[in-house]
Parts: sequence; structure tokens; C-alpha cells
Amino acid sequence: MAPIQISDPLPVTVPRPMVLMRLGYRRPAQVPEKTGLLIDEIMEKGRALLRPRAIHGTFDASSPEPGMSVIGGVLRASSRSLHERLLGCRRAVLFAATIGPEADAWIHHLMDRGEMTRGLLADAFASSAAIALGLEVERIAARALAGEGLAPTKRHAPGYGDWALSDQAPLCALVDCGRIGITLTEDFLMIPAKSISGVIGGR
Repeated sequence: MAPIQISDPLPVTVPRPMVLMRLGYRRPAQVPEKTGLLIDEIMEKGRALLRPRAIHGTFDASSPEPGMSVIGGVLRASSRSLHERLLGCRRAVLFAATIGPEADAWIHHLMDRGEMTRGLLADAFASSAAIALGLEVERIAARALAGEGLAPTKRHAPGYGDWALSDQAPLCALVDCGRIGITLTEDFLMIPAKSISGVIGGR
């Protein structure tokens, strides 16, 4: 097992078209002028609040029986979708990442003040930042796996497909996600809310 690594800060770029897509706009020409100005204002403020960081490690992976995947000897997942994603993989990168708590606090502040439009726009920006964060983590995983002569699979995460959300617990324990400020609720949801976790196999 390679040492757990932290990427902090993790440079993340949030393109305007990505935010517009989250808001349902397929083309910039569809955005009303006043709305566009407000989106730009929100994005400028949001960028200043981003504190993106990630923690990740490469672990042994195996499939001892159909529908069962074992990663790092600790995460044992009974999930057909994960099993299919990791089929043929002997190694896997586990990760957790977050854009930080500041954006969450900003969104809640706007909502609490009744600034619903700004709050919704801020949430769209933060969600887009989490997507961009995931793309950057995929690049990190690809480099780590390439160093072992392996090609990356697509990303998968607890709570998607038939992979139980409760497997967030062993995943986060393996990478020690508390070191970058991520905790889990009793229902295995991540705090800060705009945080992600998952696995990328190597074959």
C-alpha cells in the first residue's frame, strides 16, 4: 500500500458553462442579462471561498467471489455494480475530497437571510466546483495508477448503483478523511456537503 497522500490546496477551475448547465441553461444566449450578471457576481464570490483538497491512497483490490469486492483488506462491498467496475483490477485508488466548509456556510447564510435566488445560484456554483474537483481527482488517480503500469477505470462511489452508502465508513477510515476536515453523519452523509468520495480501479 502506498502512503496516504494529501493534495492541499488542489487547484480547481469552475467553468461558467458548467454552472450554467447546472442551472438548466444549455447556451449562454439563454441567460437573461440580469441573471447573467448575478451569476458572475456569485461565481466571483464563490471562487474566493473555495478550499479544495483531497486525500487518496492506492490499495490492493480483489474480487474473491461474484458480487463481492475487497479493497485494502478492510472495505468489503457486496455490490454488483462495484464488482463489474473493478473486474480485472488488482489495485484501486480510494479517495475523499472536499471544496471546504466555507462554501456551505455561505449558501446557508444566503438561505437563512431569505436570499433564495442567490442561495440557489451559490449552490449551483458549489455543486459545479464539486464536479470539477472530481475531474481533478480522476487525473490524480490516473497518474498514480500509471506509475504502476495500470490504466484507470471509471470512478464509482458508495450510494451509486447498488453500492451501499454505509460503505462510506470503511472507505473514509482507509484514507483517514478527517485529516482534510471531512466527517460522516450517522446516515453516512459527508460533511461538508460538497464533498465526494469513491474508488478508481487499475487494470
